[in-house]
Amino acid sequence: MSVTWRDVARKDFEDVVRSKLLWGITIGFVGLLTLFLVVGWVSGGTNDSTMTDLLSGMAQFVVYFVPLIALVAGYMAIVGERRSGSLRVLLSYPFSRSDVVFGKAIGRSVVVAAAICFGFLVVTLLGVPMTGDLAIVDLVLVAGFTVMLGVTFTALAVGISAATSSRGIALAWAVGLFFLMLVLWEALAVGIYYLIEGTRPGLEAEAWYFALYQANPLESYRIAIGAVTDSFVWPFVQLGLEDVSFAETGPGDLQTSARVEGEVPFYLRPWFSAVTFLAWTVIPLAIGYRRFENADLE
Repeated sequence: MSVTWRDVARKDFEDVVRSKLLWGITIGFVGLLTLFLVVGWVSGGTNDSTMTDLLSGMAQFVVYFVPLIALVAGYMAIVGERRSGSLRVLLSYPFSRSDVVFGKAIGRSVVVAAAICFGFLVVTLLGVPMTGDLAIVDLVLVAGFTVMLGVTFTALAVGISAATSSRGIALAWAVGLFFLMLVLWEALAVGIYYLIEGTRPGLEAEAWYFALYQANPLESYRIAIGAVTDSFVWPFVQLGLEDVSFAETGPGDLQTSARVEGEVPFYLRPWFSAVTFLAWTVIPLAIGYRRFENADLE
């Protein structure tokens, strides 16, 4: 019987479960979500809130921790076995290198998705009694976008793992890209806007600026969740480089739809976040596979 990427994915998932990584990720994610809910309840922040309000507030927290969990789960997927020598044993079976890359990406993605789904189950069980509200459609959509975010960063991590030859380099790439997206992306986007337009972006700016901003999957996630919950999800890190007074501007004025003059282009609509996620899933995996295909594993 021939073996395929499905066998790699199944074996990788089983190995992760046996190594207790799945349990560590799940317990960590669920524990953080529970802490968020408990702190909100103790402080009285959930007294007059709906489930939709809860999901909107939680997104600011999730946009940091889910990518971090996914990167931890994926960055050692291939390079760890490459350095230990077990990868040569795996490739001694009739697996192709593409089976290894894509099988491990899928196996690790299932791990991360399972942790996220379990976390949202806990949010439902705790959040409904706190708010007296279910908002099933919003809950499913937010959970779905969160799973897509987790899968995107898992694929990115596995792509890095496939493209690099040492654990240190893989870790440096994973941390560097995460820092770029979380902290430096605003500076990059504002800097490019200033070079082209000669001024910092104000409350209203050119549509291409917001497209550049939303090319970051973290920003795409924020905007998508904001559209689902009809709110503004604040960034986890805000440098304040735009020519905007956040103290004098309401959350509704900060939504992308309110900052673009005229009709909002299709590429700035919330559904386009799925395209951003897909690009950040496919391209790093393709680059990682290409480098891994040509690598000398000896």
